[in-house]
Amino acid sequence: MHAVTGLSGVQVPAAALVRKVFLLYRVLIVRLTNIDKDILNELKKHLSSIGFDVTILTEIEHLNASYFDWERYQYNADKILHSLVKKYANFPYDSIIGIGDIDAYVEGLNFVFGLSTKKIGTVFLARLRNEFYHKECDMKLFIERIKKEVTHELGHALGLEHCSNPSCVMSFSNSIVEVDRKTPYFCNECKLKLNINNKS
Repeated sequence: MHAVTGLSGVQVPAAALVRKVFLLYRVLIVRLTNIDKDILNELKKHLSSIGFDVTILTEIEHLNASYFDWERYQYNADKILHSLVKKYANFPYDSIIGIGDIDAYVEGLNFVFGLSTKKIGTVFLARLRNEFYHKECDMKLFIERIKKEVTHELGHALGLEHCSNPSCVMSFSNSIVEVDRKTPYFCNECKLKLNINNKS
């Protein structure tokens, strides 16, 4: 049987870690724009199903107009992330994820689905909609994409890097096709890393 040594020096069967991972992670979801409550409920249900204790902040964190680039017609993701870090870094949660129904970019890239740093992450929904690509609205697919990208940025905020497993939610997505290709779940290796890095 495979065993993993945690930061405490105690060996724990790997299978047990996979079963118990996440149990203590507390996550705060912050809305950056108005988001349909059914979407939020489905997101919370998904995150809870993989062990996260999720709270959705009642108030909307309205974005400063200075974060918007009128030449690109997009929000600056770095500015948004910096503002969230400044306000929420000391909140008593393991991670805070801001979600907005907007399009965003970072310098050097045309767009980003999300952006994260230690503890704090962001997810931008505009390019997760079928309508952005001039396709028919598909709410079920839209919600599934949101689950994937929020879980992905949550993983980064908790210390995970990109994963080489194409089905893992931590695999890199540079297009909506790549978002659709992966699952909304962490692979076993990433589950183990989360447990050892943060909750041993």
